[in-house]
Amino acid sequence: MIFPSTLVIHDLILQLPTIQFANDLCSLVQKNQKEFKYIPATQELNTPEKSRNALKQMIEKQKNNNYTYLLFTNNTLIGAVGLKIRPAGFVAEISYYLDKNYTGNGYISKAITKLENIFFEQGGHRTEIFCNEANTASCNVAKRLNYKLDGIMREYEYIDGKFHGVAIYSKITIESF
Repeated sequence: MIFPSTLVIHDLILQLPTIQFANDLCSLVQKNQKEFKYIPATQELNTPEKSRNALKQMIEKQKNNNYTYLLFTNNTLIGAVGLKIRPAGFVAEISYYLDKNYTGNGYISKAITKLENIFFEQGGHRTEIFCNEANTASCNVAKRLNYKLDGIMREYEYIDGKFHGVAIYSKITIESF
């Protein structure tokens, strides 16, 4: 599948990562530690060096249809949206996180809708969103975008000294158009 390096949706820019954003990514994660606690991938971005290494990995993973777009508005990094396409090319997992100061503006919804449309137009069949049950904001994004709850993986993640379930939401092609 082919995904462009940059996507523009009104005041939102989705940009495939480059190393130059390591410090901005680190700052974003440090500023939102409490909000991002249910997103394991962000826990490895809390220093500039770790962010730089993670960005290198994101760039490398594009070869395997694993795309992470950094989200910008007014030249400010505000979050990220990922699309991890499984090997057969019919199923993709969507992930996301957003700066607490930019929630409620539809940025994540716009980004997800754009990526899922590109995926479905190129023959994708199903997209999935995995959310920690305690992360109601993330679960609500899936619901607002008409994803269906497939089920709960009970006690799947261990965060803050206790186990949490993970909700699996999905959308298939015919539900998108």
